[in-house]
Amino acid sequence: MSFLSLAFLFALPLALAPVLLHLFDRRRNVVIEWGAMQFLQEAATQRTSARKLKQWLLLLLRVLAVAALIFAMARPLLQGSWFGREELGETVLVLDNSLSMLRKNGESTQCQAAVDRALAVVDELPQGEYVRVLLSSPYPIWVTAGSVRIDDISRTSVADQLKELSASQGTSDLLSSLFTAVQAELQPLQQQRRVILLTDGQAHDWSLEEEQSWQRFQQVLTDAPVPTSLKIIEVSESNGTGENLSVASLTSNRMTVGPGQPFQLTAQIQNFGTETTSPTSVVWSVDGDELHSSHVPDLDSGGVHDVVWKYSLSDPGVYSLKCSLDAEDDLPADNVSEFVIEVVEQMPVLLVEGSPELADLQRDAFFVEAALGWVDGERKIERGVYLPTVVTPDRLSFLDLSEFQAIVIPNLTSLEQEAVDRLQDFVSGGGGLWLAMGPRTDIDTFNERLFADGNGLAPLGLDRIVDEAPGDDEQPETKMNPFVSEHPATRQLTDTDQLDLGEVTVSRRFRFIPAPPGEEASVLLSLTNGEPVAVENVFGRGRVVVQALPLRMQWSGLARSQSFVVMVHDWMDYLMEPLATRYNLQPGEPLAVRLADSETRSATLQTPQGDTVELTADNTTGGVLFRSKRTVVPGQYLLETGVSGDAIPFVVERSTEESQLTSLSVDERKQLETSTTPLLAEGNRAAVSTAQQEPLWPLLLMILIVIIAGELILSGMISRERFGSDPIAETSQNWTEASSSPWGAMTRDDLEATASVTASRRQESTTVANSGVT
Repeated sequence: MSFLSLAFLFALPLALAPVLLHLFDRRRNVVIEWGAMQFLQEAATQRTSARKLKQWLLLLLRVLAVAALIFAMARPLLQGSWFGREELGETVLVLDNSLSMLRKNGESTQCQAAVDRALAVVDELPQGEYVRVLLSSPYPIWVTAGSVRIDDISRTSVADQLKELSASQGTSDLLSSLFTAVQAELQPLQQQRRVILLTDGQAHDWSLEEEQSWQRFQQVLTDAPVPTSLKIIEVSESNGTGENLSVASLTSNRMTVGPGQPFQLTAQIQNFGTETTSPTSVVWSVDGDELHSSHVPDLDSGGVHDVVWKYSLSDPGVYSLKCSLDAEDDLPADNVSEFVIEVVEQMPVLLVEGSPELADLQRDAFFVEAALGWVDGERKIERGVYLPTVVTPDRLSFLDLSEFQAIVIPNLTSLEQEAVDRLQDFVSGGGGLWLAMGPRTDIDTFNERLFADGNGLAPLGLDRIVDEAPGDDEQPETKMNPFVSEHPATRQLTDTDQLDLGEVTVSRRFRFIPAPPGEEASVLLSLTNGEPVAVENVFGRGRVVVQALPLRMQWSGLARSQSFVVMVHDWMDYLMEPLATRYNLQPGEPLAVRLADSETRSATLQTPQGDTVELTADNTTGGVLFRSKRTVVPGQYLLETGVSGDAIPFVVERSTEESQLTSLSVDERKQLETSTTPLLAEGNRAAVSTAQQEPLWPLLLMILIVIIAGELILSGMISRERFGSDPIAETSQNWTEASSSPWGAMTRDDLEATASVTASRRQESTTVANSGVT
């Protein structure tokens, strides 16, 4: 026997409290010798023995009642099935509800086949058995509220919950799901557990490469507190890869555009099947309206083809664009992908001009302003979204920088410390800063105020100005490296067929001080000699780009190149991104939308699975902010704020791994079988069966109730004997009538009986009034 609350056993001496009280009351009694009472006591002696037996029995019941209460509070456990009960078990149904479960399975899907198998298991469970239902995507989620004991009502309820289940667009974490199922809380009388996993056998979701994690699971399965069995059921009718043509990704060169400003969508079509696909097409739609169709050629197994669509939106707002693949394959769910574009009226940019008195071509900010579509403060293109404001450096100390999303200093001069501090606050809050070095840049001031030993806005310090040697037959000219890293800000610059970045020559530049050993700076642009020419730093929530060249026709031909306009636009978008609303998210990335000049305090978020999440706004400068971290499941989310009738769309991208329908290989199945088999299973189950214990406290509580009932009955019987059952006279008339009877009418036997009863009652009332025991 064992106890869950052993400390209560220290209260067992309290069971002797009734005995101690009885002894204490006996010591308080004082016997007064009265000669006249001796005659009466002799008459009552023959009835005392039976009465004492009842009183000692009453004392025993009270001792047992206290002891039973203490033992029940200690919660004792008995090993084995002492009360003849059958072994009580639990079935845990784990359903793989990842995207691949939407693969066709005859007339339905594999997800529906898994639900049907689960319904059959629930229907076969005996009365009294426990059952749980667990989903594996995107992480282990319990469907049932705890373990459900099967009866006619609960069986129907669990079946209804199973019928409502559907697959998500996410991946499954089968290993974590098995951990969760095996380590679930046990029921008090549970003696065994059965885990049934229903899946399609897709290799990716098993994560078999995590060998240490599988070894830990095998040990957990071995050390389970009750005998636990694991059964894996594959509901797929086909073990092959199948045919699957998918929209692997959908991207855009712009996430924020102005009204009428063109943008380019690129859909990557990939053949995940084993056979060559037939030519087909994709359909482009905006907010559900089909607008364009593009051709997709035949693709070999593993083949990839990019489909490009250029479009523009005329009205401000947030739009959901969809690319749908017209193909009949085994997994139609991955034939669609979405992307969200926001159309805004303007995006304010601050340009710092150090030489406003010079001619246009000699001014620092002229080429950047022209690349943004403005000349001399006038818009030269109708579809531009950028709104530049040109100021002198001295105004940085008192200008309200929060009105801008990005700041560009095309030719950096010395900045006052106050201006540097305000730039730091601006970038920390999410703003973007582009610093371009030039002839008037002071190296010492830059290193002291902007680099600040690695704690400032700049990621690297400046060394000196370097003159590049002119090209000759032995050594070519120093040019920009067109093969830049795969960075969001430079992705379009790698298109050497349309852009001339590789033809831009550099005659002079600043050399950066290399990063300390073990650290590496983020390089956006470099030269053909390997030297970095543009580096990036993340400061707070914002981003900083430091360029070793001025943004004018000086030291290089960058400002005259075709790549310059593309670079300015792409880098502006990249620098403004932290302050812009992100509508295209990765799984788990927080959703946040800021509503300017709004008093709306509540909103609702509709998830891809149809759930509704209530959101409460946070107060921010000039508006409110809605946030949510419930973005783990891929798909479209809709945020309804009540400000207008339209919902704001968000898209969480899905993983392309779910489109790979390759099943487990023979070797992988053997590895899985080994990892899901308990170590020394038979010996472990025998030991666990011996250690299985049943709670005893429910029985003790029932015994306590019986004891209390017996004590009450026995106390009542003793009281009736002690005081009689006749009611007490309520008026003096009864006494008058009784006293009017002549003594001569009573016999000697009547007097002796009356005296005996009177003496007995007086003796009991004086000796046992407090304890109830003579």
